[in-house]
Amino acid sequence: MNRRWPLLAVLLFGLASQAHAQEPPPEPAPNNRAMSGNTRPPARPGTDISAHSGKAGENPKPSDSRKSTRKPGPPAWKKLRESKQEYDACRLALSLLGTVYEEIEPVTDPDDPDCGMAKPLRVTEILPGLELEGGAEMRCDTARALGFWARDFLRPAAATLPGAPRLTGLRLGSTYSCRSRAGTGKEQPKLSEHALGNAIDIAAFLFDEAEPLPVQPREDSGNRFEAFQHSARATACLYFTTVLGPGSNAAHDDHLHLDVIARKDGWRLCQ
Repeated sequence: MNRRWPLLAVLLFGLASQAHAQEPPPEPAPNNRAMSGNTRPPARPGTDISAHSGKAGENPKPSDSRKSTRKPGPPAWKKLRESKQEYDACRLALSLLGTVYEEIEPVTDPDDPDCGMAKPLRVTEILPGLELEGGAEMRCDTARALGFWARDFLRPAAATLPGAPRLTGLRLGSTYSCRSRAGTGKEQPKLSEHALGNAIDIAAFLFDEAEPLPVQPREDSGNRFEAFQHSARATACLYFTTVLGPGSNAAHDDHLHLDVIARKDGWRLCQ
C-alpha cells in the first residue's frame, strides 16, 4: 500500500501541470490614459501646455513672428514686477531726491504681450529744477538710477564748466517704446529694454546760462564741454548696467542709451 503513494503523487502532479498550461494568460491591466481618449504623453516639467490652445495633435499657429519667439511663461514685464517692499523703498528714494512724478496705470501692448510695465511712473523732474523735457514713463528703478546719477555727478560736474552753468534739463530721445533691440534681426528679435521701462536715452544736456550740449561724436578738442560728455558717459555706468553712446555703433551716435537690465553676477556693459 505504501508503494502506491509515490506513483499516485506523480500522476496528480502531472495532471495539475497540464491544467495550468491550458489556462489563458491574464489580461493586461487597463490603461487609464488610453481609456480617457488622451494618447499624448505627459508634459515634461517646465513645459507650458497652455501655449498650445488647439486640439490634441494640432500644431500651434502663431499669429505673428514676434509672438512665435516668446518663451513659455509669464510676459517679460510681469517678471519685473516689484514687490511692495521693493516698490516702497524705491519711491522713498525718489522722495528724498525730490523727484516730481505721478503713478500711472499699468502699461501693456496688445501687439506684443512681453511689452509693458507693472508699476510705471511718469517723471517730469528728476531733481528739483532738473526737468525731463516732455516727461517720460519708466519703472521706478530707472528713475532712481537717473536721479542718483544726476545728483551725484551731473549737477556737480556742470558747475565746473565755463561760467558755472546750472544743469536745468535733460533732452530725451527714446523712453518707453514697445520695440525690438536695435541691431537684432527680424527672425530672432530681442526685446528692447525700452519696451520694459528699463531704459532712457539722453540726447542733450540743458543749462541755464550755456548753450545745450548735444550728445554727439566729439574730436579731441580738449575743452571742458567735451570732457563733461565723456565723464557723464563714464560715470553713468556706476548707476546703470548698460551705457552706449557715440562710437558704440551708428544707432547710438546722437544719444546716450542708459538701462538697468539685470545681468548675471552684476555684469555691466559700458561702451
